[in-house]
Amino acid sequence: MKQALAVLTLGLFIMPGCARHVGRAPYGAIDVIGHRGAAAYAPENTLASFIKAEEANADWFELDVRLSKDGEVIVMHDETVDRTTNGHGNVRDLTLYELKQLDAGAWKAPEFAGERIPTLSQCLDYAKYKCGVYVEIKSCDDDTELMGKVLQHAEGLKEANPSFYRDLIDMAEKDETQNLVLARKVIDLVRRKIMRRHVTIQSFNPLVCGFIRAEAPELRVELLAHVDADSKMTWEQWERWAFLMRVHGFNCNYGALTEGRLESLQEAGLTVSPYTVNELEDMKRLVAWGVDGIISDKPDLALSQSRTVNRAGGPKKQ
Repeated sequence: MKQALAVLTLGLFIMPGCARHVGRAPYGAIDVIGHRGAAAYAPENTLASFIKAEEANADWFELDVRLSKDGEVIVMHDETVDRTTNGHGNVRDLTLYELKQLDAGAWKAPEFAGERIPTLSQCLDYAKYKCGVYVEIKSCDDDTELMGKVLQHAEGLKEANPSFYRDLIDMAEKDETQNLVLARKVIDLVRRKIMRRHVTIQSFNPLVCGFIRAEAPELRVELLAHVDADSKMTWEQWERWAFLMRVHGFNCNYGALTEGRLESLQEAGLTVSPYTVNELEDMKRLVAWGVDGIISDKPDLALSQSRTVNRAGGPKKQ
């Protein structure tokens, strides 16, 4: 039995990248991912925002997850609750009960007063049978030193293999990074909800992407990247992490993307869904280039452009 499981696990590790899963886009169309729901129209990362994204017919809505003080997976972008609630303090210092007492909607508009911070479990329950979910796992620990060790360990290795993934998990466990704890809790929730085909995991932390690839090879994983004049990593360094961890997609800030970079990534087998694209002219340009998805605060506007082309058969007739 153990041998059979080992063979199955190895097979999952070395299978080609998994296809994009659920989403309502017609075959060949560009996916639209509602950023933090429909953040232009409703308080970000609340059920109200996710409902607006789903009602706009977004293919997916995106959310951010962190750990509460008592280890619950809650939906919040920032390290603190100050910007998007009537509370104060670090998310990791507040229990789920304390977080649930906060108003997460009134800051956006009076009609959203009383919106609460949701858990990932609540959001998955809402999305099931309706819409795909992009789960962005936020870094809740400083993995800088661990990343250096991992890169040193990977010297001469182009991409992860089962042995590397095992070593990665061993190193993370010894480091006691909370990012591994959070990644495992997300995996457990997705599996318990039976939603592996309805969820894509993404993170700016390449180690988190590696944790998911190592322990949940059935899930789709995409690396988030940011490159500008103030970036700590170059485009080439982000690409190195993407190929090393064997992610399925590479989602960068749209200002860093060029047509040449897009073509190179897609030729290497990666999908590309740039963020956060809210202006019509930017959407038109990216659609013309042939991106795989658009992450936007305005999913309705992005949908007006994404459905105008079909990559399998050329431009759709208006």
